[in-house]
Amino acid sequence: MPKVSRRKFVKAGAIVAGTACAGAPIFQEALAQQRNGFMAASAGQPDGDGKPMAPGLQRVHALCEVTGGGEKVYGIAAEYDADIDPASLALDTYAAGVVPAAKGYFPGMPEAADKNATSAAPVPRPVSAIYTSAQAGLRADGKSIPGRFVIAEFGHDPDLSIPTTDSDRVILSQNKSVRTKGGATYAASDKAWSNAGPRGNSVIIRGVDAWEQNHWWWDDSRSAWLEYSIYLPKSFLKPGGENKAYPLVLAITHSGTSYDGTCAQTLTEQCIASIWSLPEEQDRHECVVITPRYERTTLNDYWEHTADVENTYRLVETLLTNTWNFGNPNLEDRRDKVLKIDPARVYCTGWSMGAMTSLWLMAKHPKTFAAGLIIAGQQRPGDVVTLADQNLLIITGSRDSKATPWNERCVPVWEQAGAKVTRPAERLDPALIFPVDDQRKLGAQVDGYLAKGGNITFLTFEGVDHMASARKFFHIRAARDWLFRQAKR
Repeated sequence: MPKVSRRKFVKAGAIVAGTACAGAPIFQEALAQQRNGFMAASAGQPDGDGKPMAPGLQRVHALCEVTGGGEKVYGIAAEYDADIDPASLALDTYAAGVVPAAKGYFPGMPEAADKNATSAAPVPRPVSAIYTSAQAGLRADGKSIPGRFVIAEFGHDPDLSIPTTDSDRVILSQNKSVRTKGGATYAASDKAWSNAGPRGNSVIIRGVDAWEQNHWWWDDSRSAWLEYSIYLPKSFLKPGGENKAYPLVLAITHSGTSYDGTCAQTLTEQCIASIWSLPEEQDRHECVVITPRYERTTLNDYWEHTADVENTYRLVETLLTNTWNFGNPNLEDRRDKVLKIDPARVYCTGWSMGAMTSLWLMAKHPKTFAAGLIIAGQQRPGDVVTLADQNLLIITGSRDSKATPWNERCVPVWEQAGAKVTRPAERLDPALIFPVDDQRKLGAQVDGYLAKGGNITFLTFEGVDHMASARKFFHIRAARDWLFRQAKR
């Protein structure tokens, strides 16, 4: 069999449509491509299209979330043909399991193994909460509402930076009877239900499913193009949403999602882009988010860059003309709507190659961006002098042998050019990042340094290396909040 690249068959491309390809035969992978990101917005939540197969359990869906450690399975949705009575449910109603990722898979690494290309047996996973819902998705309150989906939720890792060991494939058995709202009883069964299917694994990813993938910016005069994904805020999709101007976050991922990568991998291999679209983050800071998918590394360690760097800026420039109307034409809530961007609130962020690209874009286009959140990126000091009067929050690890020393070299250059730089000698404790719902001490430390009035703040965490910085630092709420407080005057 000839070698098949991830790029050719877009193995992960169906994730945003609610499916993800398993380690299935090639013809199944080709079928999965039919539900790519362009159609994602019209797919919506799985709702059991067609007539029920028979009374009872119809299908199951993996419920996932993208963390610093990659995409993790946090539950299973059991879909029935009728509303289920939550009083008939208990934590041991179901036996659940997750198939571990293929050997050699590591989230975010270039040319990593396909995590679903495995024949391993599922590993049992205890159910920590169970409730009914009208949709296949986790509920923040964990409480039942009327619906035909039973959500078997798993415990969440307090440390979201731990690399995932999950594939997208789950198994569920109904060990005890359940009762419908109408009074029917569905008896227990030893049948093991899988979310694998002819179009790939059925997967719902919180905060990612709403993205539209596989958009293209193009410039016919230069025969240039750039593939990207976009998140459109919920209020934009409501009547009159086109009359509001939104902040824009340009989130640039790392070289591990280039080469044979896909748009889906820029959203699921790390949380660099997808963290900004989480429902709770949008509630705090509603914004448009875009993330490019590159064919190659945009910036290397020799300070050389490809045309995609400037093409990325051209994409931002296009959005700033307030003429973008390429939302999914199959849905009335976005068809022909013109998206407006607030020119005073355009932000840049990224990790590694993405952070290097962000620094370059801000340096070469100093009037465009209100601020940049730079995670473990570096540039040659002489190339980024114009950052001296811009707003930057740079975060690195003490064991990052590139980003930390190169930014140290930039500090005196920026100060000589008029910047006020806050560079504390203290090294922050990465243990304060997790759990994310208890960052009071860390938030006070970060906010304290930001309050010193520097337009450039450079913080370093003790003992963190380059790879771990991506898994940890985007979860710092005070850093994300700082970004949205910035606006161009």
